[in-house]
Amino acid sequence: MSEAPRHTQALLLLAGMIWGTSFVAGKLGVEGTDPYLFSAMRSVISAVSVLPLFYYFKVDLSILKSKAVWAIAFLNALGLLLQNVGLTYTTASNTVLLVDINVVIVAVLAALILKERLNRRIVAGLVLGMAGVALIATKGNPSNLGGGSLIGDLLVFGAGVAWALYIVFTTRELKKGYELVQFTSAMILLTAVFVVPIGLFMTADHSVGAGGVSLALYSGIFCTTVAFLLYNVGLKSLGATTTSIILLVEMVFGLLFSFLLLGERPDTPTIVGGSLILLAIVVISFKGLERYRLRRRS
Repeated sequence: MSEAPRHTQALLLLAGMIWGTSFVAGKLGVEGTDPYLFSAMRSVISAVSVLPLFYYFKVDLSILKSKAVWAIAFLNALGLLLQNVGLTYTTASNTVLLVDINVVIVAVLAALILKERLNRRIVAGLVLGMAGVALIATKGNPSNLGGGSLIGDLLVFGAGVAWALYIVFTTRELKKGYELVQFTSAMILLTAVFVVPIGLFMTADHSVGAGGVSLALYSGIFCTTVAFLLYNVGLKSLGATTTSIILLVEMVFGLLFSFLLLGERPDTPTIVGGSLILLAIVVISFKGLERYRLRRRS
């Protein structure tokens, strides 16, 4: 198998970078706008931006009748709502770490739901990752449970779990023959069907803060539609093992932008906990990356 073009790899890196900015955009968005309203705004914008794809890729509308697809869209909507509400209580950098732990959770869920082999590497990654989550949530002191940013940390961790379930069940559905770009387009549209009514119903303050519209536009168009399209182009050439690479890139850029744009400086427990999560992701991903290198050599 020949090596994938460098421009394809660049598209994947760009997708990871854009997703990395989504945490900062979300944090800034919910600072001036109700998180439920911001979620609804982002979902409406992403749904509108994806409509041309239904025509361009000739999406089979029968996909919208699948109960499984609707359930998966609900998981995606749940993840978005939990992340945006959680961002009102915790930092963007904490959110990056606690959401991207889903790489580890996916490996465990794949073993339980998809009947993939649960090996020592996955167990080790789970232990490392959960230790990192606990360290970030408690700041190394169990007495901190119930105070500080714990509520926000738990909410964004819940978002990571929701997206882990989303990834696992999406993998199962794609094996039925759905085309990836069409499936993703349907997911973006159906996610808005859930987020918009829930968001508007739960919104306590309907005023939109300064920059709220522009941040929702950026998040809806670039962090959702554009990033997914870039990712799908790369996925066709490089395969599913690139998912782990992209999430690592997302984590790096997410932490970088949180520092540069928000001035967030993680404390020692967060740095140590984040390092454990990063190590867990590397441990989980290593096997997949080895398989990819072997295929390139063949």
